[in-house]
Amino acid sequence: MLNLLGMIERDANINDVRHAAYMLATVMWETTSPFIVEKFAKNKKGKPLLDKKGHPIVLKQKKWLMTMAPVSEIGQGKGRRYHEPVKIKLMSDGWARITEQDGDQFKVSAGGAITPLTKGAKIGTQDGGAASKTYDSDDGVEHAYFGRGYVQLTWWSNYATAGIAVGRGLALLNDPELVKQPEVAYALMSHGMRTGEGFANGRRFSHYFMGDVSNYAAARRMVNGSDHAEDIAKIARKFEAALLKASSNTPLKNPEAKP
Repeated sequence: MLNLLGMIERDANINDVRHAAYMLATVMWETTSPFIVEKFAKNKKGKPLLDKKGHPIVLKQKKWLMTMAPVSEIGQGKGRRYHEPVKIKLMSDGWARITEQDGDQFKVSAGGAITPLTKGAKIGTQDGGAASKTYDSDDGVEHAYFGRGYVQLTWWSNYATAGIAVGRGLALLNDPELVKQPEVAYALMSHGMRTGEGFANGRRFSHYFMGDVSNYAAARRMVNGSDHAEDIAKIARKFEAALLKASSNTPLKNPEAKP
């Protein structure tokens, strides 16, 4: 948490407390995952309870693990068209060749422009489909581009363009695990929410926070439609209140915002 707060405070592009509050709420939600704790049932005297067969009764309790750190997508995109790995070949003059399992190939320029190399090529392949001969014979390095980060960055094409946007060149395309480094994950989240690029699908802070207008619930559209929008909005409001209370120790400001 302190690491994330520090990155927000050092971010010269974040000067509205609501932006900070929403990023904190989003990270809390996106990086919290359920896990099951098992324990033996006991009676009032502390002795184990047994079933009809004499076996100890096991109780299962669902709990939540909050990391506030970059995570990998649960299931790694299984069933989606970005789930299957692709092969990347870095060329000596700075561009990269992408080969998908169905044989479609693409050129990614050093500046992030994506151009099909095969006629009719479309980004993405059927999950579980057989690899083509083109894919098997390609001499590139295999990587999978499932969701990673504070907010989930998916698809190899987004890894390419997002890396360019945050000044990392094709590094994220060449090594997708870099997205799980806190500094990289934060840069991607901040850039996306401010500009609408990448995961944000054209939606950005200025659509939901402007002057005295605040719409934390609708801001969820930057990340995942309306999924748990109200839950995250409640968390964001609590973060906003806490940040404002500590405003004497932070440069973040709230321009005429109303709760």
